[in-house]
Amino acid sequence: MRTLLIVLDTLRRDYLRCYGNDWVHSPNLTRLAERGVAYDNHWVGSLPCMPARREFMTGRHNFLHRSWGPIEPFDDVLPVELRKRKVFSHLITDHYHYFEMGSENYHTAFDTWDFYRGQESDPWVSLVDRMALPETLSTRMKPQNWQNRQRQLKEEDFSAAQTSQAAVRWLDDNRNSDNWFLQVEIFDPHEPFYCTDKYREMYGDTWKGPLYDWPDYNVVKDDPEAIEHIKKCYAGLLTMTDHWVGKIFDTLDRQNRWKDTLVILTTDHGTMLAEHNYWMKNYMPVYNEIAHIPLLAHLPGSAKAGTRSTALTQTIDVMPTILEHHGCAITPHVYGHSVLKALDGRPTRSDAIFGYFGKAVNLVDGRHVYMRNPVDERAPEIFEYTAMPTKREWAKNRELYSKIETGRYFGHAYNFPLYKIPSGGGPPKAHADEPSYAGRHEVFDLQSDYRQQQPVRDAALEARLTDRIRAHLKACEAPAEQWSRLGL
Repeated sequence: MRTLLIVLDTLRRDYLRCYGNDWVHSPNLTRLAERGVAYDNHWVGSLPCMPARREFMTGRHNFLHRSWGPIEPFDDVLPVELRKRKVFSHLITDHYHYFEMGSENYHTAFDTWDFYRGQESDPWVSLVDRMALPETLSTRMKPQNWQNRQRQLKEEDFSAAQTSQAAVRWLDDNRNSDNWFLQVEIFDPHEPFYCTDKYREMYGDTWKGPLYDWPDYNVVKDDPEAIEHIKKCYAGLLTMTDHWVGKIFDTLDRQNRWKDTLVILTTDHGTMLAEHNYWMKNYMPVYNEIAHIPLLAHLPGSAKAGTRSTALTQTIDVMPTILEHHGCAITPHVYGHSVLKALDGRPTRSDAIFGYFGKAVNLVDGRHVYMRNPVDERAPEIFEYTAMPTKREWAKNRELYSKIETGRYFGHAYNFPLYKIPSGGGPPKAHADEPSYAGRHEVFDLQSDYRQQQPVRDAALEARLTDRIRAHLKACEAPAEQWSRLGL
């Protein structure tokens, strides 16, 4: 048994041809869809990057108990469970967040791992005297990123290309081996949307202004020309990423490995590219551009090639899928389901929750998305529960220490003692001309209003969806303050 999991960061579903896009070039992702199953109803779980990765590793939601953080000592994690069945695991990544304080224990769970440097603000290129920044429209651009870019001028020098080439080498080195799990993570097409000129030129980009490929996490203040430029930068970076992912698929072709390898490709979340007048993620409501994400799965021997699945799936389903494929037992506290279930005619979930820690709890049932927002502008009593209090903010804030409690709170933590750390929360950021989202809950109809322009007013429907959120909170052992802050 062999499994290849490819995770691209910030991959917009509606920018892929295999999901209906007609102007962005992604031939290799289309090629994977043609060989496998495209899941049309796949959704995020916990947001953003590291919360999603904890879900990839554990099959459990992260966002009800804590924000961005490490793998916990009590977590049942995918590589360790595979090792029990003598399945070898390897991680190849350029996702530098794995190696930051507050993101511990992910890569070390694998038997071996590889890291390629230079994405975003990875502290890589070391200069005592910082380089001066070029003129730019973005406040996100910092000297560290600009310094990193000076070593990424040729396409082959980009960390995404190096990650892909490392995957090719690993597949060649292990061409005759069985019982392995390879996870390949490419940070692109995450911002900054930096790619070589030829990829932007594919989309007719004629931008003549200052360097601008990294929008601020804010409401859109740009003119239409700048907005169009950013969209073409994103499209160019996606196409460049697709090109290098194709090198991995070429290797499977050359080795004739499609016959016996499960290949899964997905992402952690999407991003806002000026829709709803927002850039990026994290602070606005979790619109479909962020929440509705791609999932492509090739089954060994190309079974069910070119088909589509309407089963409701989400990020927490990746871990149990891989465990099932390798004949491993599903660990006791997994909340996800194998995505292979629906293909076999087995029943799957009817709805799913997703969100950021301390913000809205959202529910999707395939027809509606319900955004249940906090009832107050700032929830005064919300806590993070962790056995690994390693966030930088906590280390710097010694006044917080006297407020931290400890205890045994949740069954899924195997009775492990946890820190209960006061934290912040609140509703998403509304536009200046809108009322606050505090206590303003919204239902959207995915069939008639996929772009979420006009909320549905239906008290009975909202009551039913609210009851389903209650059911998920109970099943996930959500702490009491999660209920109260949502007015439940």
